Amino acid sequence: MKFKNFFFRSVSITGVPIFGLLILIVALFQFVVPIFNATVGDYITNLVPVLLLTVGAAIVIIGGSIDLSIGTVCGLSAGITMWTLASGLPTALSILLGVATGTFFGLLNGFLITKFGINDFIATLATLNISGGLLIVLSQATELYGAESEFFTSLVYGSFFGIPTSFFIAGAIILLMQFLLLKTILGRRIFAMGNSGAAANVAGINVRNVKLATFVLSGTLAGCAGVLLASRLGGVQAFLGLGYEFTAIAGAVVGGVSLAGGRGSAAAALAGGLFIGTLAQGLQLIGVEPIFFGIVSGLALIIGVIFDQKIQDIGQLRSRFDSRVLAQPPRKEGDHG
Repeated sequence: MKFKNFFFRSVSITGVPIFGLLILIVALFQFVVPIFNATVGDYITNLVPVLLLTVGAAIVIIGGSIDLSIGTVCGLSAGITMWTLASGLPTALSILLGVATGTFFGLLNGFLITKFGINDFIATLATLNISGGLLIVLSQATELYGAESEFFTSLVYGSFFGIPTSFFIAGAIILLMQFLLLKTILGRRIFAMGNSGAAANVAGINVRNVKLATFVLSGTLAGCAGVLLASRLGGVQAFLGLGYEFTAIAGAVVGGVSLAGGRGSAAAALAGGLFIGTLAQGLQLIGVEPIFFGIVSGLALIIGVIFDQKIQDIGQLRSRFDSRVLAQPPRKEGDHG
């Protein structure tokens, strides 16, 4: 009985199952592909921008919404960063403008949804096309490469104690988002809104402002991801970032962030993003063509949604199990039956 109770509690904790699967898949690829360990640093460095997008997507999903624009907003933020750098602006200002681009689109998304009542799917689909279109126009109007800044390059290719700088940057941002979600009033309100917007509103929570905040956070993380992406690539092309939104959303859902809202964490989203990235890297090393990775991500998303439903069923089963245990009368002393 103790084991069953422990099992129910462990599996129903957001992020625990995917962390377990991540450990298993890493062990599997280490056994099947001897050079897997040698590639870990490189592929995680390449994955950092997508991991930030995954956490941003998770925040919005926990709040009961969806943000489809994060991929192309990330690409546009990268383009703005490279354009301003190539134009001779100071590196710090260029980075700030790149992040601000993401924040602006987050504000735009939130404003369209909360002030005009536009469905989040439609609003973010529109801004996906707007930001993607702006990057195409920008890339055709000017060359988005050739910026020479040692500090900017060091954002990804620098290191402390042998660990890439981007790890520290992304780690600090993700830890901050984890703290915000789990330890602040805003975080508690995001979860309350995701569980039931109507109930949150009745409880006195300004649902519109909280929803706006989730999209601003998502947009800002997309801006940060764009800056790191530009630093890694050293140049930006049209259509950069298109499709990243699907990988990010899939990573969040696989990590245990419920599409119904109200459940998840930044750490769980990080685990889901790492799982999909590790799976793609391992398959590539085995010899699977990259064109099949989209199929893998799609299957992972479907499995993640089904798993989420099963977790909810387990949670309900756990509640009934706990109720039955509490309802049992205490054994009398000397009763061995």
